[in-house]
Amino acid sequence: MENILILNGSPRGKKGNTAKLVDNFITGLKEESSNLIIENIELYKKNINSCTGCFSCWNKTPGKCIFNDDMKDLISSYVNADLVIWATPLYHFGMTSIMKRFTERTLPINKPDIVKYDETYTHPQRYDMNNKKNILISTAGFPEAHNFEVLIDQLNKITGGKVSESILTVMGELLSVKALENRISWYLDAVQQAGKEFISQGSLNKKTKDLLKKELVPIDDFVEMANLTQKTEEKITTEKSQKGYNLLKLMGHSFVPNNANGIDAILEMEFTDLNESNHFIIKDNSCQLKKGPSNNFSAKIITGYEIWQKISQGDLDGPQAMMDGLYKIEGDFDLIQKLDRIFGSSKGKQDNKNQKINIDSRLVGQKAMGISFIPWVFSWIFIESNLLAGVLLPLLLSLGLVAIKKKKYELTYFEKMNTLYFSILSIISLFDYQLLSNIGIELNYFAVASIWGLSVLFNTALTSDYSKYDYEEDLEDNPIFIKTNDILTLFWALMFVGQGVAMIILKNYSYLKYSPLLYILILVAIKFTNYFSKKYPEYIAKGKLKKNIFSS
Repeated sequence: MENILILNGSPRGKKGNTAKLVDNFITGLKEESSNLIIENIELYKKNINSCTGCFSCWNKTPGKCIFNDDMKDLISSYVNADLVIWATPLYHFGMTSIMKRFTERTLPINKPDIVKYDETYTHPQRYDMNNKKNILISTAGFPEAHNFEVLIDQLNKITGGKVSESILTVMGELLSVKALENRISWYLDAVQQAGKEFISQGSLNKKTKDLLKKELVPIDDFVEMANLTQKTEEKITTEKSQKGYNLLKLMGHSFVPNNANGIDAILEMEFTDLNESNHFIIKDNSCQLKKGPSNNFSAKIITGYEIWQKISQGDLDGPQAMMDGLYKIEGDFDLIQKLDRIFGSSKGKQDNKNQKINIDSRLVGQKAMGISFIPWVFSWIFIESNLLAGVLLPLLLSLGLVAIKKKKYELTYFEKMNTLYFSILSIISLFDYQLLSNIGIELNYFAVASIWGLSVLFNTALTSDYSKYDYEEDLEDNPIFIKTNDILTLFWALMFVGQGVAMIILKNYSYLKYSPLLYILILVAIKFTNYFSKKYPEYIAKGKLKKNIFSS
């Protein structure tokens, strides 16, 4: 199987829920085979006229339609495909109108004769498509699979009963709910597994089929979520009294018990524009929503209704909204940092994009940063007295660390720049080691300061490369984490500059015997780093960074 044609009949094309299923299925195909030619057609973007029933493609111009539109190329792709993936959301118990229009316009593929084939009368085809396979991928808004029956029968008629497999997803609208990504990720994993199985064996295993038939969430949960998001005449008159409560009920459905291990806390939500407070009790891997404020909350979020609604729907980034002063926090900030995993889409760092990283290794995190400084320590101590120990040995250590980490771990900007710097230093030493003997220590301080400072401009801040392993959550794209580490990295760069300036002063005034005192600055900097990395995000969370909507 080489040529794969995706016929996407959704009016939303690649942005639709059905496309999410297709993407995961194709990912599975690609994992098992690299020899695939995939054509993804968004039918709503194509110029496809409606069939007029003139039968010119049978009588006047056999095999050719009267319309000179995009169907000419689409029919060619359809005929030549080894596998056709029919992707359509369920519209009124059938395929979408644009896909129906496509199927009607495939009439030129058939000949006008009526023949008997497998005890059924039909039209013979102009092309040999006996080996073509078809897969139906569809989503429905209802929670029951029987709603697909008409669509299944229709596609079987169109393909001559050659639908190899079907992935029919009930509650399909939940696929676009960002807050539920973590809760329903198992289903998309099953779709991906289906792709792997189909490309390798031509069918799906029973276990995978059974998974794909399951509801994304319990039906009672789905019905409540669906009804909470729909406007009815009765709700319009009553919703104001519990508008915030209903929003939090939706949020509660995204709760992931396994991600709340060991958490015993009360999370209170205050909607300032509604004058309404409610709270979650999180305990023993369960979550209960209670009306009214709590007398003893662990953490409290103070926000406007629309702000939190946008955050819940994924239309507004929560950390960025906090940075912008759109909501603030009281109480336990550590609990707030875990909310994405407890209620949202984050799966924690075990799903980090770089699967090569072993977070338990000594070659990542703050320990790795300490190891990366070893070449610098040797250079600071020996550069002005010993070429081998002060220049060449640091280069070898840097190269060795890069070689080890490149195979299995994440290589940071600092380690790359270390190798470059000591390579340049080695070249300089070959021509003028006397220069390094005089200013080598200061040069090292200013060099490491430049590496750290420039990382903020051209790369991720160096402190974030290492400190991200201190958190269970994946914070690499979190604006608060980024801002905190930008400041810390620049602080360290300035600290190294200060050490370099201090060394120049000590040399000029012959006070080199006091140079070991410069290392006290490093101890102070470490203490400040630990303090700032905790207190600055809390400062932002309390809305004190700048005047915001909560300021009086």
